[in-house]
Amino acid sequence: MNNQPPITDSPWFWFALFPAVGLTALLATGGKFGNRQASIERKGQAHAAIAEGSVSVEVDAKGQKSATGVPKYSQPGRTKVQLLSLSILLGVICATSLGLLVRERWRLVARE
Repeated sequence: MNNQPPITDSPWFWFALFPAVGLTALLATGGKFGNRQASIERKGQAHAAIAEGSVSVEVDAKGQKSATGVPKYSQPGRTKVQLLSLSILLGVICATSLGLLVRERWRLVARE
């Protein structure tokens, strides 16, 4: 007779499942998150540059506007927050949780 509780009663199951779903979504979307991350960072960098006053707009004789003192903004693939590090973190959390889940289940089997 199997007196083990269901695997879904273990918190380690849920700690493994949620990062696995996040990692799957991150890998399935390809580079879309990277492009979005670069866009978000550019907006933040622009707001910070304007707030610091380092960016100024000049008008030439023809009436053309140009910005001076513009910082180097993030580009897709070159962001401050790397999605590779997020993927690694999710993978480590998932693998650790799976290891602890297996250990927990093994101890339940050995106890019987």
